[in-house]
Amino acid sequence: MERFRSLARSMVGVFLVAIATLLVSCSSGGQATAPPTYSADQIAQISIYAGRIQTSKDRLPELAGYIRDENWANIDNFIHGPLGELRERMNRLAFLLLPNDKSEALALSNEITEDLEAMSAAVTAFDSNRTNQAYIRFAKDLSTFLNLVPTEESV
Repeated sequence: MERFRSLARSMVGVFLVAIATLLVSCSSGGQATAPPTYSADQIAQISIYAGRIQTSKDRLPELAGYIRDENWANIDNFIHGPLGELRERMNRLAFLLLPNDKSEALALSNEITEDLEAMSAAVTAFDSNRTNQAYIRFAKDLSTFLNLVPTEESV
């Protein structure tokens, strides 16, 4: 009987070693995966949208001049004209970004839209202080948005 127990223990030991070996050889071993990156085609597409948004940003001094002069009609026309498609462009660009940047870009797009709506409401009320405050928030948020955009140099 004692011999049988000894043989059973040996067999269980061999069985456990075989299972452990199988588990170790089949595991991934914790290999690190490379973080997601942008392809050259993705960067090219992103650059197109970013360029269009940058064009809007480059015209902000014109809008600032209208605000300084309290030229309410031109401010309103500028918001709904040259800046009218800005949200759509930002959202299209955001959907081309990697997941972490995408969520931040979409949140900024919403903030920028709120800034433009606040500026439009202030213009309707002929309120230069609120118009200035909304413009400052808008310009800051737009710069932050564009800083999220990857370039060929940053990838």
